[in-house]
Amino acid sequence: MSADKFLDLDIKQLFEQYTIKDIELIQKQIQNESERKKIELRTLVGERYRDLIQAADSIAEMKQTSESIVERIISIEKTCHDLQQKYLMGFKMEIEQINVEKEPSCISDSVVMLIKILMDIPEQIWSSIDTRNFLLASQLFLLAQHINYSLTFEVGDSNLSNKYPIVSKQWGIINQFKSLIMNFCEETLQSIELSEEVAANCLAALVLLDGLNSSDLLSRLISFRSQAIKSIALSETDLTVKNNIKLCLNILIKTIPLISNCFIKYEDNEDGLVSKHISDINHRDAIFLLSEFDLGEEMINKYLPLVAKNHKPFVEFKLEKLPLTSIQESIDAWFKWVEQLIITEITRLLNLVTSIKGIHNVREECLAVAVPENWDYIWELYSLPSVNFWSKFFQPLLTERVKGILKNNLAVCFNNFKIDITEFLNKVIVDTFQFPENDLRWFLWNDTDSDIPQRLTESGSSDNKRPLLMKVRGLSPNILKLCENFENNLSEMLSHLKQYLYELEQRNGVKDDLLEADIYLNSLKFSDRSLVQEYLQAESRIVIEDFVAYAKEELTVENPKCGQQDVNAIVLARLLQAISILCPNFKECFTISRSTGFTLTNIKWQEVCDRLKQESTSIWSIWAKCFKRTISHHRNNSLIKENIQELRIHTVILEWEKVMIEEEAEEGKRIESEILVPYQPAVHLQKFLSAVCRDLNKALPHTIPKTVLNEIINSIVLELFDYYYSLSTNLDIRQKQAIQILFDVKYISLLMVPRDNKSIMEESNKVSNVVIAKIDPFDFDVFSPFINTNVKKSVQRSLLIFGNLVPHMEQLHSILGARIEHSEGSKSVKDPPGILALCTGAPWFPSLTITAPVQNLPTVAPPLPDKAQQKKKQSSKEHTRTDSTGSTIKSGAAAFFGAMGSDWFGTS
Repeated sequence: MSADKFLDLDIKQLFEQYTIKDIELIQKQIQNESERKKIELRTLVGERYRDLIQAADSIAEMKQTSESIVERIISIEKTCHDLQQKYLMGFKMEIEQINVEKEPSCISDSVVMLIKILMDIPEQIWSSIDTRNFLLASQLFLLAQHINYSLTFEVGDSNLSNKYPIVSKQWGIINQFKSLIMNFCEETLQSIELSEEVAANCLAALVLLDGLNSSDLLSRLISFRSQAIKSIALSETDLTVKNNIKLCLNILIKTIPLISNCFIKYEDNEDGLVSKHISDINHRDAIFLLSEFDLGEEMINKYLPLVAKNHKPFVEFKLEKLPLTSIQESIDAWFKWVEQLIITEITRLLNLVTSIKGIHNVREECLAVAVPENWDYIWELYSLPSVNFWSKFFQPLLTERVKGILKNNLAVCFNNFKIDITEFLNKVIVDTFQFPENDLRWFLWNDTDSDIPQRLTESGSSDNKRPLLMKVRGLSPNILKLCENFENNLSEMLSHLKQYLYELEQRNGVKDDLLEADIYLNSLKFSDRSLVQEYLQAESRIVIEDFVAYAKEELTVENPKCGQQDVNAIVLARLLQAISILCPNFKECFTISRSTGFTLTNIKWQEVCDRLKQESTSIWSIWAKCFKRTISHHRNNSLIKENIQELRIHTVILEWEKVMIEEEAEEGKRIESEILVPYQPAVHLQKFLSAVCRDLNKALPHTIPKTVLNEIINSIVLELFDYYYSLSTNLDIRQKQAIQILFDVKYISLLMVPRDNKSIMEESNKVSNVVIAKIDPFDFDVFSPFINTNVKKSVQRSLLIFGNLVPHMEQLHSILGARIEHSEGSKSVKDPPGILALCTGAPWFPSLTITAPVQNLPTVAPPLPDKAQQKKKQSSKEHTRTDSTGSTIKSGAAAFFGAMGSDWFGTS
C-alpha cells in the first residue's frame, strides 16, 4: 500500500478486508512512513531556520548600511546648505531646475531588486522540491545563477563584495542547491513507485544541472532502477519474501513503459517526455520565472536591468532524440544484468521458503501485479518481441525451488519411514511382543465384525484396508500402521502440490487492489506443471530405489543393523507389496491430477509396481534361505536322530493294509493269498512334514510368491531324498523296510515334485533305484501296482494337511482324478454310502461321514459280501484288489454334482 493511501484509511473497513497479519504489516508501514516524515520535517525546519537566520542577519546589516548612508547624505546636504549660505550670502542666484535621473540612484534600486530576488529564491526552490517539481527547482537555481552574474555586471566584482557582502553569503546558500537537487532526483529515480511525469521531471532537471545528453540520461535511469531492484532484493526489512519478489517484478514491469514514455514516445510527442519538458522551457525568458515572485510586474519592468529581464537562461539546453538501436542495446544489457541479479538474490530469498504452499503464495502475489494495458504496443515501439518478465525470470526460479522442496520432503518422508521401520523391527523381535510378524496366526484366525464391510466408503467404493482383504494379502495391522504414517507424511506435501499445480483459474470472491489478478501473467501460470510432475516421478523413483537398497543392504543381510534377518525379510517383503496397495498418496506421486478422486495409471507407476513386486520376491527368497535352516533343524529332530544308526521297525513300518490276491495254480485252481502293502507314509516322515508345514503356515504360505514357495518345497524334497539315499546306502535295511521307504519316496515325488522338474525327478529315480535294489524283483512286481494305488490315495488324503507343500495342484488333480476307486474281484466299488467327499474337484478335505437312506442312492454299488463285511470289522484295514486292475479315475465334477442331485439329506 502506497503512502498516499494511508490518509484515506477507514479503520472499520480495514479490519473487514484484511487479516491480522496484513493489518500489522500496514501498521508497520504507517509507523515507518511517520518516522520518515518526521526526519524530513526536522531536516526541512533546520534548513529553513538556517536560511531564516541568515536572511535576518543580512536584513539587519542592510538596515544598518542604509541608515548609515541616509545619515551621511543628510550630513552632506546640511554641509552644502551651510556653505551656500556662508559664501553666497548677499547674492541672489536663480538655479535652473533640471530633473535628471541620477545614475547612481538608478543603479542602487536595481541592485536592491536583484538582491531581494536572491533572498526569495531559496524559499521558492524548497517549495518546488516539496512538490517534487525538480525541473522548476533547477530553473530557479539557474535563474539565481543569472541574477548573481547580473549583480556582478551592475556593481562590479570588487565593489559587490565590498559594498554588498550579503550577496556573496546568499549565493553561497543558493549554490548548495545544485547538489541537493541532484541528490533528490537520484533518490526519486530509485524509489519503488515512480510515475512517468516525475521520472521525466527528474531527468530534465539533470539535463539542466549536469548537462547530460540522451544516452547518459538513459544510462542513469536504467542504473537508478537497477539500484531500486537491488535494494529490494537485498533488503533486510520486515517485508516478507513474497512482497520483496512482488516489488522486484513490479519495478521491472513499470520500467519498460517508463523508458518508452521518457525517450521514445509520449502521447502525441514523438521525442519523449523528457525532450518535451526541455523544449517547453527552451525559449522562456528570465522574466517568466520572475513573475512567480511577489514583486509586481511594474517594479520588475521599472527597476530590473534589461540584462536581467530579457535573458534566456535555458536556450542552450537541447536534447537530441536517442536512436532506437541504442535503446535496444541498453535494454538487452539491462536484461542480462537483471537475470544475473535475480538468479542469485531471488534464489536466496526463495530458499527461505520451506513449503510448496509458501511458493504458491509467492506466485499468487506476483501474478497480482498489474501489467499496462498497452503492453504489446510498448514493445512495438521498441521494435522488440514482447517479454513476460514473470515467465522469463521468476517462474523458472519458483519451479526449481518447488523441485528442491519436493526432493527434501520426499527425503524426509522416507527417512521417517526408515526410522519407523527400524523401531518396529527392534520391537517385533522381543519375545514379549504379542503381535509377531513371523507368525501371523493371531491375525489370520481372529474374526472381527469389520472383516466384511457393511457399507461403502464415502467415495462409493469398498474399503481397501478392511481386515478380511488384509488377511488374504497377509498384511497385518503393523504393516498398515507403517503405511499410514508414511501416507500422513506425504499427505501435506501432495495437498500443497495439488494447489500449486491444479488450482482452478477462476477467482472466488472479490480481490482487493493489492491482489488483483492479471490475465497477461496468469496465461502462463501453470506452464511448469509437466516439469514438476516429471521431476516428482523421477525423485519418487529414486527414493523408492534408495529405500529398496536400504532394505536389502542393511536390514536383510546376515547381520542386520536392527532386528533379525528372517523377521526383517518377512516384514520388508510384505511392506514392499503393501506400498503399491495401501499408499495411494505415493501412487499420486506418479499419477497426480487435478481431480482429487481419480488418477490415471501410467506406465511409470506400473513400472514401480513391477519393481516393488520383483524386489519383494527377492526379499522373500532371502527369507526362504533362512527357512532352509528350519527345514534342516526339523530333519535332524524328526528323521536323522531316530534312524541313522539303529533303524527301529516301528518307526518305519506302520499298520499296513491287508490285500487279498488270487493266483491260478497248476491244476487250474485259483488260490487266494494275503499280502501286506504300505498304506500311508512313515510316522517320522509325517512328523517332519507336519513340523515344516506348521512353521510354514506361520508365514501364511498363500501370500508367499509361488516361485519362492516352490524353492522351499524343492529344498524340503532334496533334504528328504538325501536322507533316504543315505539311509538306503549306509544301512543294511530289510525288504519290508525298503518297501516302506519306496512308498515314502513315491509319496514325496507325487505330492511335491512336478513332472516338469527334471532335476529333482532324476534324484527321485536315483533314490528309488537304490531302494528297489533292496527288494526281491518278483515281490516288487507283485507289490508295485498296490503301492502306486495307495500312494495316490495317501496323497489325496493328505492334501488338506500338506496342501501348502504341493507346487502343482492342478497337475496333481489330473493325476489323481476326482476320487480313487477300488475293486473287489472284477467289480469296481466306490466308497460306502455313508461317506461323502466335501469337494471332489479339489480334494483338500477328508471325507465327511453322514447318514442317508439306501433307497435314495441308486448310483451306489451293492453291499460288499459278508466275508468282506467281516473283514472291515477287524482292527486292520482290508480291501479287495486284483493284480490286473488299478484304480479307475473319473471326473470329479460329474461325481460331485451327481451325488448332490440325489436326496442325500432327505428322510425315508
